[in-house]
Amino acid sequence: MTINLSKNIVGSGVLSLSAGIAACSGSAGAMAPAALLLLLIGGVSAYSFSLLARVGEENGTGSYRETWAKLFGERSARLVDATIVIECMCAAVSFAIIIGDTFSAVAALCGAPPPLLRPNAWIVALSALVLLPLCLLRDLGSLAFGSVLGTGGTLFTAGFMLFRALDGSYAPGGRFFGALGEAGRPHFGGGSSAGPLSACILVSLVANAFLAHYNAPTMYRQLAPPPRAGASAKLALFNRVVAGGFGLACLVSAAMMTAGFATFGAASGGLILNNYAVGDSLATLARLGVGLSIIFSYPLNFVGLREGLLSLLGWQARAARRTVHAGATVLLLGAMNGLALVVKDLGALAAFSGAIVGSALIYVFPAAMFLQSARRRRAREFVVEAGTGAGALPRIKRREVAANWMLGGLGVVLAVVGGAVAAKGW
Repeated sequence: MTINLSKNIVGSGVLSLSAGIAACSGSAGAMAPAALLLLLIGGVSAYSFSLLARVGEENGTGSYRETWAKLFGERSARLVDATIVIECMCAAVSFAIIIGDTFSAVAALCGAPPPLLRPNAWIVALSALVLLPLCLLRDLGSLAFGSVLGTGGTLFTAGFMLFRALDGSYAPGGRFFGALGEAGRPHFGGGSSAGPLSACILVSLVANAFLAHYNAPTMYRQLAPPPRAGASAKLALFNRVVAGGFGLACLVSAAMMTAGFATFGAASGGLILNNYAVGDSLATLARLGVGLSIIFSYPLNFVGLREGLLSLLGWQARAARRTVHAGATVLLLGAMNGLALVVKDLGALAAFSGAIVGSALIYVFPAAMFLQSARRRRAREFVVEAGTGAGALPRIKRREVAANWMLGGLGVVLAVVGGAVAAKGW
């Protein structure tokens, strides 16, 4: 499960991290602080991921939404539904952008005719011919091999980026330096012209890269407990899985973030693969791997989007109807991929998603659920102690309560400030 968690975490968001450093500074010295920030946010994200499982175990719930509904009421659970739907929407648009950019770059290397060199042509063609049939499938079990493909593509891309950062191919005088346009050539030095708030862009991008929290209660429920062990032993095992999964994701993300920035510096783009020369055969393989991985990941994300939106509309009972299933699929696919024909800045989209959705799902909502659960637990303690004075439940640690108040407050600040800065970038 450690590897599965790591695969769940490391997705398309990692391709925008180098642009986050460039948004803060063009200096090579910015890589070390950025890597430390990534590790810090990764640690906090791992804590809140584990916290969701702990709160779910304490309240006997098995999903993110179910935990919220039990603690705050069914009506307010629509807020969680809406947040997850927005995350799925942002992911769908991001996937379509990557598909268009990667396959148009591959087409350019193959000497394809001019119409096939435009990203929008690939978005339209693959949406109609590949993505729509896949998203119409009722059973996505046949796409399981896409998970293996995605892992292989991500690891190859990480290795390729590290290799290019070390071999000097894109440095002045390198064999690919002359193939880059003036704006895309590596350059270093100086700070960001966007001011100190530009650091919020990097924080938002990193938050988006670690966003997998809506799966935490489900993964905990699926984890087989140790033989003849109680809930505490299962939580301890889950915490080891979380530490391993997030630790591996931190290493891969930090490697790709620093390798991309070490190669291109302040010229690092929102989709770092676009920085590499079209004639770079290793970059072409990386693009193909990422592009194919995205194609088979798209339907899995799309299911969450379609079911979440139908749930918000109160149409769960109608979802099984063929007309509703097909109609919702066509309309949503057209809307999301239609946006990708206009929205082209993957970095800005990832930053906005991380600031608003990431802050909510990683910081604000888990902290709120923990604090509400702690409040109810303290109320139960008071009743027991006021009765017989025996059998009182363990007290919630005051430091963890204070830490979660800070975590929730930090999430609100990041959502407001980071969202504003990201929106301004558009």
